[in-house]
Amino acid sequence: MKQCSRHFFAIFGLIPLGFGTVSAQASAELQCTFDVNSETHYRAFSPATDPYTVAAVPVGNRFRVKAIVLAATPGQADTPIESVNMYLYYNTRRQPMVMQHLQYLRPVALRNPSPDALTGRVSLYSPLLGKELQYRCALAEVSP
Repeated sequence: MKQCSRHFFAIFGLIPLGFGTVSAQASAELQCTFDVNSETHYRAFSPATDPYTVAAVPVGNRFRVKAIVLAATPGQADTPIESVNMYLYYNTRRQPMVMQHLQYLRPVALRNPSPDALTGRVSLYSPLLGKELQYRCALAEVSP
């Protein structure tokens, strides 16, 4: 009977098995790798309390990215992530132009995710010169 009850609790999530669960002390961080013109750029994005204060960061000299990792309850380290919004821009002479907007609702942070666990491997091409931007991102559990 003990074996049966153990499987019951494991199936319904009452016994932590360690398969990508988030611990109470950890917080989430969006970790991204961008490849542009044979250069690799690494960026990490922490949870934000106000999405309007998150700034876009340059990736190479032709692209920009804004990643808004919004916590469900701002200011708490162990709160789940409400959403991840990513905006990828191409820099034109006048102003940055949105090439892609992605939204992930209630993503789960993993302990040791593969580099493309959240987005997969994505390729974008600039509208004017056909420059390629490849990226991959994962929502990782990090210790405070």
